[in-house]
Amino acid sequence: MSIFGTRNSGLTVIHDLDVARAAIEEALADADPELAPGLRHALDLIAQIPEEDAAIEVEWARSVIAQAGIDPSKEVQATKALRVAKPELSLKAAVELARNAAR
Repeated sequence: MSIFGTRNSGLTVIHDLDVARAAIEEALADADPELAPGLRHALDLIAQIPEEDAAIEVEWARSVIAQAGIDPSKEVQATKALRVAKPELSLKAAVELARNAAR
Protein backbone atom coordinates (compact mmCIF):
# COMPACT_ATOMS: atom_id res chain seq x y z
CA MET A 1 0.00 0.00 0.00
CA SER A 2 1.13 3.49 -0.72
CA ILE A 3 1.72 5.85 2.17
CA PHE A 4 0.82 8.76 -0.07
CA GLY A 5 -2.54 7.42 -1.12
CA THR A 6 -3.72 5.63 2.01
CA ARG A 7 -4.13 6.05 5.76
CA ASN A 8 -5.20 9.68 5.36
CA SER A 9 -1.58 10.81 5.07
CA GLY A 10 -2.57 13.76 2.91
CA LEU A 11 0.12 13.03 0.33
CA THR A 12 -0.65 12.15 -3.26
CA VAL A 13 1.70 10.83 -5.92
CA ILE A 14 0.96 12.31 -9.32
CA HIS A 15 2.05 10.44 -12.42
CA ASP A 16 2.39 12.71 -15.43
CA LEU A 17 5.53 11.09 -16.81
CA ASP A 18 3.84 9.82 -19.95
CA VAL A 19 2.49 13.27 -20.74
CA ALA A 20 5.87 14.90 -20.12
CA ARG A 21 7.70 12.23 -22.12
CA ALA A 22 5.32 12.62 -25.07
CA ALA A 23 5.63 16.41 -25.04
CA ILE A 24 9.43 16.25 -25.02
CA GLU A 25 9.49 13.62 -27.76
CA GLU A 26 7.20 15.82 -29.87
CA ALA A 27 9.42 18.83 -29.27
CA LEU A 28 12.49 16.77 -30.14
CA ALA A 29 10.99 15.73 -33.48
CA ASP A 30 10.83 19.38 -34.60
CA ALA A 31 13.72 20.77 -32.56
CA ASP A 32 16.58 22.88 -33.82
CA PRO A 33 19.86 20.96 -33.69
CA GLU A 34 21.01 23.24 -30.86
CA LEU A 35 18.08 22.21 -28.65
CA ALA A 36 18.10 18.48 -29.41
CA PRO A 37 20.84 17.51 -26.91
CA GLY A 38 18.98 19.22 -24.07
CA LEU A 39 15.71 17.53 -25.00
CA ARG A 40 17.45 14.14 -25.19
CA HIS A 41 18.92 14.81 -21.76
CA ALA A 42 15.42 15.62 -20.46
CA LEU A 43 14.17 12.29 -21.81
CA ASP A 44 17.05 10.51 -20.08
CA LEU A 45 16.15 12.21 -16.80
CA ILE A 46 12.51 11.22 -17.13
CA ALA A 47 13.58 7.62 -17.75
CA GLN A 48 15.37 7.64 -14.38
CA ILE A 49 12.31 8.73 -12.39
CA PRO A 50 10.76 5.88 -10.44
CA GLU A 51 7.23 5.03 -11.48
CA GLU A 52 6.12 3.04 -8.43
CA ASP A 53 4.45 5.00 -5.65
CA ALA A 54 6.63 3.42 -2.94
CA ALA A 55 9.84 4.39 -4.73
CA ILE A 56 8.58 7.95 -5.25
CA GLU A 57 7.62 8.21 -1.59
CA VAL A 58 11.06 7.05 -0.46
CA GLU A 59 12.79 9.48 -2.83
CA TRP A 60 10.65 12.31 -1.43
CA ALA A 61 11.49 11.27 2.14
CA ARG A 62 15.22 11.04 1.37
CA SER A 63 15.11 14.48 -0.20
CA VAL A 64 13.35 16.02 2.81
CA ILE A 65 15.74 14.33 5.25
CA ALA A 66 18.80 15.41 3.25
CA GLN A 67 17.56 19.00 2.97
CA ALA A 68 17.15 19.03 6.75
CA GLY A 69 20.77 17.91 7.09
CA ILE A 70 19.81 14.78 9.00
CA ASP A 71 21.50 11.40 8.88
CA PRO A 72 18.78 9.00 7.60
CA SER A 73 19.78 6.46 10.25
CA LYS A 74 18.60 8.89 12.96
CA GLU A 75 15.00 7.71 12.85
CA VAL A 76 13.49 10.14 15.36
CA GLN A 77 15.04 13.21 13.74
CA ALA A 78 14.18 11.93 10.25
CA THR A 79 10.57 11.29 11.29
CA LYS A 80 10.33 14.79 12.74
CA ALA A 81 11.71 16.32 9.52
CA LEU A 82 9.11 14.46 7.47
CA ARG A 83 6.28 15.65 9.71
CA VAL A 84 7.56 19.23 9.62
CA ALA A 85 7.62 19.06 5.82
CA LYS A 86 4.14 17.55 5.69
CA PRO A 87 2.32 18.15 9.02
CA GLU A 88 -0.71 16.06 8.04
CA LEU A 89 1.51 12.98 7.66
CA SER A 90 0.58 10.55 10.43
CA LEU A 91 3.24 9.49 12.91
CA LYS A 92 2.95 5.88 11.76
CA ALA A 93 3.37 6.83 8.09
CA ALA A 94 6.30 9.15 8.87
CA VAL A 95 8.10 6.44 10.86
CA GLU A 96 7.59 3.95 8.04
CA LEU A 97 8.88 6.46 5.50
CA ALA A 98 11.90 7.31 7.65
CA ARG A 99 12.75 3.63 8.01
CA ASN A 100 12.41 3.01 4.28
CA ALA A 101 14.51 6.09 3.50
CA ALA A 102 17.30 4.80 5.72
CA ARG A 103 17.59 1.54 3.74
